[in-house]
This record gives sequence, structure tokens and C-alpha cells, in this order.
Amino acid sequence: MTEFIKYLSLKKDESGDNLYFISDETTKRELHRYNLNNEELIQVTNEKENVKNFWHVDEGLLIATDYNGNEREQLTYIKNGSVQKITDDGDYYHHYGVYMKDHFIFLRNHHDGKDFDLVKYSQGQLEVMATFERPTSIVSKFDDEKIILSQQVNNIDKEIYLFNIHTGEYKKTPLSIGRFSNYRSLNEETAVFTSDYLEGHMNLYLLNKEDFSFRKLTYFKWDIEKLLILNDKETVVFEVNKKGFSQLFQYKVTEDILELLDFPTDGVIHSIQNIDSKLYMIYSSMNQPHIVCSYDLMRHELIKLFGNEDLKEPMTVSHSTYPSFDGLDVPYYLYEQAGENLSTAIHVHGGPESQARPEFNELYYKLYKEGFQIAVPNIRGSTGYSKFYIGLDNQEKRMDAAKDVVSLRSHLCAVHDANPENIFIMGRSYGGFMTLLLITQFPKLWRAAVDIVGISHFTTLLSNTPAWRRDNRSYEYGFIGKHDEFMQCIAPLNNAHRVRSPLKIFHSHHDVRVPFSESTQMYEKMKEVHKDVELIVYENEGHQYLYTENQDDMNARIVKFFKEETKK
Repeated sequence: MTEFIKYLSLKKDESGDNLYFISDETTKRELHRYNLNNEELIQVTNEKENVKNFWHVDEGLLIATDYNGNEREQLTYIKNGSVQKITDDGDYYHHYGVYMKDHFIFLRNHHDGKDFDLVKYSQGQLEVMATFERPTSIVSKFDDEKIILSQQVNNIDKEIYLFNIHTGEYKKTPLSIGRFSNYRSLNEETAVFTSDYLEGHMNLYLLNKEDFSFRKLTYFKWDIEKLLILNDKETVVFEVNKKGFSQLFQYKVTEDILELLDFPTDGVIHSIQNIDSKLYMIYSSMNQPHIVCSYDLMRHELIKLFGNEDLKEPMTVSHSTYPSFDGLDVPYYLYEQAGENLSTAIHVHGGPESQARPEFNELYYKLYKEGFQIAVPNIRGSTGYSKFYIGLDNQEKRMDAAKDVVSLRSHLCAVHDANPENIFIMGRSYGGFMTLLLITQFPKLWRAAVDIVGISHFTTLLSNTPAWRRDNRSYEYGFIGKHDEFMQCIAPLNNAHRVRSPLKIFHSHHDVRVPFSESTQMYEKMKEVHKDVELIVYENEGHQYLYTENQDDMNARIVKFFKEETKK
């Protein structure tokens, strides 16, 4: 059993009497239900594999699972006690979209291929309606005949299309290229969505569904993330990601009235649902493990329904910025210890088109209890700080992002009493690459390092990753044939001989985002040049570790590793 339970993907059922969610309290991720009337909390599924997602469809449940975290999700439909396999082909990824005209409509792509098939399924019959040569997603139902599709143009931007499921007509909309999300229909004539059109932040827009003209409704200098429409079909509730922290707003579309709701602003809203006059949310903060709570929109009253207990030993936490080598202000979160000459760990998030947020992290808590100070930066390339900031690390600007971490190290020593002899570096995925880059390009600065499912060479990553992912990642990392010299120059694999700090590498056999070979080749090269390295492998995981047994093992190993290295 895990010490802290994670809650994910909160959704109401069609009756509005129950909240469904995924949690890992049984040591893997299963679907659970909370009855709002009698407060009964029960486990709904008992799958062999982790439940990755679910949807309420036609008074039944559609559940997605994969094999050992390989992300090739298979869809199972449960209704009135009967179980129906919608998909059962481990060679394909399946991405559920919508239910229309008694059909399940979803996308699939072969694990070795580049094409995306748009599929409809009903009563055991599967029909491929269209095939696309670019990564494609189903955004939403548009009307009774059409669905909205998005297609990737590069690593962040999308084009928006309409597809008629009866005629097969496929038509590009007049909407601009850019980020696009949170499409919600208000009525037959209008809808809302969020995008970075006109400027670099995700704001709210009103769409005319007839001619696709749109009007900007909000002007935040931060990104709107989660969004829902209340029952009156004219009130929008959304979360604004301000410096990583969630702020909750209510907007009356017809009256053009924006209101900041009286909700805690020291953490992150992970999921949000609405039933009548109440919002239901999964919430956590740097000092608050995940809970499920309700918020009354009339009374502005917040109530915890269930979840983790408060921490017995709260941490001292803060948020600030520091100047990087070129004067850029880089934001970071700090789990700050009192004293001098503090052992300090820097953790770099993955993505890189992602963002560290002030949510609860069990590893940070365990390190903190052992006396470590932890700094978590959002270096250039992170989302949440404008489209301009996202592009600052692309391709041959990669070393600028590494220098952001070096500048943070100097800042921590100068301002937060970090001991320069005991500064540790770690990261997952792209953060793992950044860890390897830093210990090879700036080898004297680190006491020890941890690389979790990280990249050791962009060229081998791009050569071995699935074809449909290759172009997307190339816009970020560089294109083979164009950026070869630079990728060879900075590759940690080619510079393993420069490493001075001991390194622990964690990986898993079923990782489809960063192939297992990225870690084995780095481990073998480190051993070849007689460096201090250990490779820990989890047999039943993919890119994200979902089994609490493996998470607990990895966290314990990292804490022990850092403690032992501090004593030397």
C-alpha cells in the first residue's frame, strides 16, 4: 500500500449521483466511485493492467488499459453486467474520441507506422472511415453529422478540421494554426474554446459555428487550462495557470462578466467537474497530498470529501525567479531548509513542452525529511509562460536551457545556502536528458545524478522512436540530416568519459517514448570508460511508472543514494 494516494481523472456519471475517478490505493491504478448521496466509496474495476482512462458512454463505462505501460491502449465497454472488447490488437494505439449514432468513434495508429486511421465501431463491426498522414486527434462532436479533428503541424501547433462521419467529407476550418483546446458547444450557433491566437497565451474565445469567425473574451497573460460549461449553457468556469498555481474563474458569456472565485491559490486543480451549483475537484499543493473536494458556487464554501490526510511535518516552500546567464528570469519552486551548507537537489521536469507545478510530490517530501533542499525550475522551453518561452530551447538553442540549470545552481549557493560540494541533479524523460547533458558538459558541478527514462543521444532517439512521433520530436530536438553535427556534439553518450559524479539510471522495458536502448547504451558506455554507474530496470512499466511498488522502490533508492553520497 502506498503512503500517499494519487487521484486522477475525476468525472461525473450520467445520473449526476456519482463521481468516478482513478486512484492507485490498491498499488496500481483502478477505477473507483464515490456516491454523493450516501458518501459510499467503492472500487469499480479489478483489471490485470492499470486503468489509464475511462468514459461514461450510453449508460455504460468505456475503459482503456494497456500492457505494462506500453501506451497501446485497448478499449473495453461494460454495460448492464456485459463486457464487450471494442479493441484487442496490441500492435495498435487506440485513442477514444466520441460516441455518435450508436458508434464508438476513435483513432488508431500502428506502433511502427505513421498513419492515423479514423475508425467507427458498432456491434462487432469496425470500419476505417479515413486515414491521415499526420498525428491526428478527435477534439469533440461538432453536430449530429460532424466531428472536429486536430492535426499537428509541429510540436505545439495544430490545424483544425471538420469530418462528416456519413459522407467522409474532410474540410479544413478557417481557424488559424496554433494551440487549440477546451472546445465546448454552448448551443447550435456558438461554442467556446481556448487558444493562443493573436498572442502567446491560452485565452478564451467565442466561436461562430456557422462561419468559424471568433472573438477573444479574456486577456490573461497566463494560460487557461481546464474548462467546463455550467448547466445554464452561458456560464464558463475555468482554471488559470498563473505561475503554475491554479486560479479559478467564472465567466458569464452573455453579460461579459468575469469573476475570480474564492478558491485556494496555493496549489493545483488536477480535475474539475460540475453538478448543479457545485464544483468537484481533485486538488493538491506542495504541502497538501491529493484530495477530492467540493466547492459551492452560491455559498463559496469549500469542503473536503475524501483523500489524503494533511502532512504531519509541513515543508517550508516558496516560489520565485532567478536571472539566467543571459538575463532571462527563470521561475522555480523551492522546498527550503533552514541552516547553512545545505545538501540540495535540483529536479528538471520532462517534456520539455511541460511545466513543473506546485503539486504534491512524494519524492520531494521524502528527500526533504532527510534534510535535503529541493529546487524545481521551469527552464526555458517550459509551457505556462507564453509561446515565446516555449521556443527558447528548440534545436540548436539546447545548451541555453542547460545553462539555465547552471545559473540556478549558482543562485542557490549565493542566496539559499546550498553547499556547492553537495548539489545533486536529477530528472525524468527530457529532464533525464538534461541531467546527462549537465554531468557531461559541466562535470565538476554535481555531487551525484539520477536519470529516469532519459535520452542519451537525440539521433538514436529519433531513429528508434515510432515514425509518427519522429517528426513531432524533431521540431524540438533537431532533424536528422540537418542538425547532425550539433546533436553529435552535445550527445551525453559521446561525452560519457567526462562524467565525474556517480550516476543512477532508471528505465523500463516497455517505454515507447524514450526507448530502453537510450539507457542501456549510456550504461554500457559509462562502464566501458570505468565510471560509477548503476542501471535499475522495472520489467512491468512504460514511460510513466504506475505501480506503487516500483515508485516506492525508486524513491527509496534515490533517497539512499543521495544520503550516502552526502556522507562521502
